[in-house]
Amino acid sequence: MVEDSITKFVNTVPFFKGFSDVEKGKLISRADCFEKYSKEDVIFKQGDPGDTLFLVLQGKVALFRLGTIKVDEGRVSLKEEVDKKITILNPGSIFGEISMLTESRRNATARVESEQAVVMKITKKLIDGLNHPTQIKFHRQLLLALATHLDEMNAQFVDLQYKYDEDKQSIA
Repeated sequence: MVEDSITKFVNTVPFFKGFSDVEKGKLISRADCFEKYSKEDVIFKQGDPGDTLFLVLQGKVALFRLGTIKVDEGRVSLKEEVDKKITILNPGSIFGEISMLTESRRNATARVESEQAVVMKITKKLIDGLNHPTQIKFHRQLLLALATHLDEMNAQFVDLQYKYDEDKQSIA
């Protein structure tokens, strides 16, 4: 019954749209690929090694990044790191894909934002064990997700640039 509800959910996730039922079944049939977390639990920390991407099945996960600049009473401190929330991920969102693909360390911390969250872990080893056509579909979806994330970041950058320019003009 649990697998039925997971299968139903996976069928609604755009990431798995192009996958056959058999391919999706191979991905979700492993019990060890699902983890349940409570509020404030850390899924991974910035700087951790990572060979796994995650799919939010239930709940919300927030991504945080440590920065080294803190403005305090008009002064800038370069010594104290600040934990800054980057985004909140809802069910259906993937995260951790950059570290999985590049074998680089995590560039953010993932922490549960809701009372609980359930995530699906997809390791590089699992993907490498899939047949070639399924691997191609998986990588295509990863490229699409990365392109979407990049487009969202570009839009945020442009919005910040406009806000910065407006703030500069209002000060002058």
